[in-house]
Amino acid sequence: MDWDWAVGGITDDIPRTTGAECINYMTDRRRWTESALLCALFVYIMHSSWKQLAPIRLPSPHEIQKSHSPMRLFLLISMSIVFGIEMGFKLAGRSMIFTLNPCHVQTCLQIYLLAAKPTRTTTALFRIQMSNLNGPFLAFIFPEVEGRTYPFEQAAYWIQHALLYIIPIYILRSGAYTVEDLGDFKWSKIGTAFMLFYHFALLSPLSILTGINLDHMLCAAMSDPFQGQNYRLFACCHQAMLCPLLSKGTALIFGSRKSRSNENGIHNNVALSSENYAPISDAIYHQLQQQQQQQLQQQQLQQHQDYVSAESLAGEYRMPTTKID
Repeated sequence: MDWDWAVGGITDDIPRTTGAECINYMTDRRRWTESALLCALFVYIMHSSWKQLAPIRLPSPHEIQKSHSPMRLFLLISMSIVFGIEMGFKLAGRSMIFTLNPCHVQTCLQIYLLAAKPTRTTTALFRIQMSNLNGPFLAFIFPEVEGRTYPFEQAAYWIQHALLYIIPIYILRSGAYTVEDLGDFKWSKIGTAFMLFYHFALLSPLSILTGINLDHMLCAAMSDPFQGQNYRLFACCHQAMLCPLLSKGTALIFGSRKSRSNENGIHNNVALSSENYAPISDAIYHQLQQQQQQQLQQQQLQQHQDYVSAESLAGEYRMPTTKID
């Protein structure tokens, strides 16, 4: 199969994008060993944290069924257009392999979250992606725009990464999806571990096989302060601290009252319990929602019928008026 459309336009004109220096930065044996050991660690962290999760509480059926606001539609359309433009640049530059970088994956996820209704699954995805705000944050601190030579290509970079941080803030303010309590770090552990697992389970092997530095898994960036053989281990440590800090800090500063789940409170909506390993599926939840709506409609219809009956009864006892000549 010809992969020229995916990797044919990538050259070593930009330092540490590909080439002998990057490929020989460290041995493949060490790369594979680190990837295997760290992936096992991340899987363990995700599994142990998942077993201890508190229930996911969803908004009321009325909140779930209401239509999207104009601002939400604007963000959805804007991010979709920017992502389409980015894909056009990648196709034109024959560098589609870079679409596997985490910020592009997070872009697709945020488009889905803006378009979808709140469910147990989408709420879990939103909480996981809240731990991946390090991508747009680092993109502004250490921008990499040297290889963007097409018109508007650098502008698309800044707009995309700005939206990657603006959209979670909007969702937090709107209360469409809830986040865990500020003192609960289980979702932060899952999100951070999954992000690192994605790097070492997918990006690292692809970087080794193609010789292309996907999200700096083949060699350290020129701006990386932790240059050397251990730069990937240092990255795991400082990102494990940065991701929860950004997630909790954003929720603390921008989160609305209704976006915080208050998982110790008493609510009348359906919850997912991770203690008994018998979660309620989204289909059953929507079925219960429909039953609640049908009951509400029946109550409203009964009230209307009672009102009509009362009016009819009052009309029967109303004294007729008689005209006297």
